[in-house]
Amino acid sequence: MDVSIWVIVANMIVLLGAIIFSFYISKRTRNNEGWAVGGRALPVYVVILTQFATASGGGMLVAQVGIGYAFGWSVITYGLFTGAGVLALLFLAKWLRKNDFISLPDIFKKIYGTHPFLITTITFMTMVVPFGWLCTQLVAFGRLFSELTGVEPWLLMLIFTVICLLFIIPGGMVSVAWTDLIFGILMLVMAVVASIYAITSAGGWSAIVQAVPQENIGIEGFWSVGLLTVLFWSLSLTPGTMTNQMYFQRIYAADSMKTVVISLFSTAALLILTKLYAALVGMSAYTMNPNLDNPESAAGMFLSNMPSILMVAYSTFICATLLSTVTSAVQSVVVNITRDIYQSYLNPKVSDGQLLRTSRIFSVFVIFFAFALATLYPRALDWIVASYAYSAAGLFAPLFIGFALKDRQFLTFKGAIAGMLFGIAGAGLAHLLGTTIPYVALGLVASTIGLLLVSAATRNKNTTTVVRKETSI
Repeated sequence: MDVSIWVIVANMIVLLGAIIFSFYISKRTRNNEGWAVGGRALPVYVVILTQFATASGGGMLVAQVGIGYAFGWSVITYGLFTGAGVLALLFLAKWLRKNDFISLPDIFKKIYGTHPFLITTITFMTMVVPFGWLCTQLVAFGRLFSELTGVEPWLLMLIFTVICLLFIIPGGMVSVAWTDLIFGILMLVMAVVASIYAITSAGGWSAIVQAVPQENIGIEGFWSVGLLTVLFWSLSLTPGTMTNQMYFQRIYAADSMKTVVISLFSTAALLILTKLYAALVGMSAYTMNPNLDNPESAAGMFLSNMPSILMVAYSTFICATLLSTVTSAVQSVVVNITRDIYQSYLNPKVSDGQLLRTSRIFSVFVIFFAFALATLYPRALDWIVASYAYSAAGLFAPLFIGFALKDRQFLTFKGAIAGMLFGIAGAGLAHLLGTTIPYVALGLVASTIGLLLVSAATRNKNTTTVVRKETSI
């Protein structure tokens, strides 16, 4: 039987089993809070693996292997900055749980008040990153599995879209998190298997050391990508992670503060370890073929050289990785639409049952809109990736400086609006001009200046000073 048939059969078996499990576990979803934040009752092992599975995504499969191919250990540095962003959330975690938040805009409401323009702007900025992830994961699925099966990418994306809905609709966060438990285990096992196979295929570690440039595999390999790129990563990945709602939701969903602490440390460690996988596979691919025109082709080359049985198993790893990120992204975007837009402005008196049904309905609209965008404009998705940096530039200062100064009666909602707009404008201008300093750095500086200066100018006006004083955490 052709290997493509085996790939399809294996993935259908895995997905069917996970769908059945998703419907079974969704019985725990009795209200919209369960759909949005898992009823705040997820155990530690589920929280760890849903954080890890959500954070990995298609980047681990293609882009990060490409970094390993071209720059060796530098991809681990990439992971260190992402892990640092995850750990930084510990500083907010206790306060976040004390206030029973559900979405990222809830935090801004607590700090700055409920000014409509502010909250609407934050809501749309919060949705940008997960929606961008959603689109790019659909494209990645279509392209990767088209190479494996010969089926048209658009048809594969359509099938994948329907499958994702079967995961999300029943239980929202409950469905996503508990199926991530299965996918996360599969991803970890296959990352280990793939790493061992890659090293063996390249002729062993000694062959890799001889073939890979010394500047990539020695200690200097951790910054061989270039200090300017390392700086850009530090200023986009860490703040971007710290403002990504999908990580916040899993803090809200944990069953205890102890679970949050353990899960964040464990997630950071697992994220760094998966970058070790990317480095090993990338450098092994370089050893086998150092002349690839595009480093991101390394993952495809590695996959095409696998024996049939391992290729089939690896395909389930790809499917699980992409599915986990897509379902998490859809669920996150829908929470913003239903709670921060629909309930806040269109139907404040909506019942909990109606809100749960509305969440399921909007899941359909969101994922099919993403499918349409991914199908019609796949090449236009590159700018969505940059949205990570723009989101960080606009949200980081109002969120974390706001948290630090929330008891000082200094910041205002006008300052927060200025911080967001200055951050986006500063990053955009620097990006357009092609400055030597990473554009996200100028965006962060501009955002901080806008937040503080405008707050200082408006804090004495009774109509604009809305920060609520709280007891210390």
